[in-house]
Amino acid sequence: MRLINLNIWGGKVYDPLLKFVDSNKDSVDFFCFQEVYKSDRSVITPGKFRSNILGELGKILVDFDSFFSPLYHGRDFFAPVDYPLSHGSAIFWKKNFKPIDKGAIFVYRKENDVGYFEEKQKADPPKHFQYLVFDNFLIINFHGFWEPAPKYDTPQRFRQTEIFLGFIAKYKKPKIAAGDFNLSMDTQSITLIEKKLINLVREFRILTTRSLLYDEKYRLYDKFADYIFVSKDVKVKHFEVMKDEVSDHLPLSLEFEI
Repeated sequence: MRLINLNIWGGKVYDPLLKFVDSNKDSVDFFCFQEVYKSDRSVITPGKFRSNILGELGKILVDFDSFFSPLYHGRDFFAPVDYPLSHGSAIFWKKNFKPIDKGAIFVYRKENDVGYFEEKQKADPPKHFQYLVFDNFLIINFHGFWEPAPKYDTPQRFRQTEIFLGFIAKYKKPKIAAGDFNLSMDTQSITLIEKKLINLVREFRILTTRSLLYDEKYRLYDKFADYIFVSKDVKVKHFEVMKDEVSDHLPLSLEFEI
């Protein structure tokens, strides 16, 4: 089996993103996407995102089922809009896989509870992780707490880690947790996760998960946000951070057996 994780940046790098998904769809069983927009119309939002990138991905991934979990509505990251618009995460999986349960767990704020960082004039949005439960394994798609500062430990990040670890402890089966955790590698939060799961980004000595499209002044010190963690009973056949420039994040690819 193969899984690709990618924060798609709202489809901002539109044509390369769609070509990337199309070129990988035959060899991938699971796509975990963050920063996904859904709407009843296809327009460019105030932040230059694609309003219905979920639907456009769905037209490519016709052999997949999907699960979209919204974080907030009626706006993109930067400004309100006057048309239906939702922002969240999405998992696509090949139709031959049949989940026995699925859902989303909020780790910061609640759905549509968008705060504001006054000093940076940035949104302070809710965050969650999605989960798919299959007969013999668990997949999680995580999008963690964001703030304008570097991705160091904060009370919010300790809390999200506590909620996440408490959730996975309920399942006595192989686990794969992918996503944009918004965490630096050297945080206590990452250390806590590594006590329970294997950090493939560290294990494979990855140098960065940020693409060259990420703002250079942040890229110099903010090299990690995205991770894939696996439990010890997952057999890792291949792991890599792909070089495709389809977002300000790089895609993570995992081939595995259960």
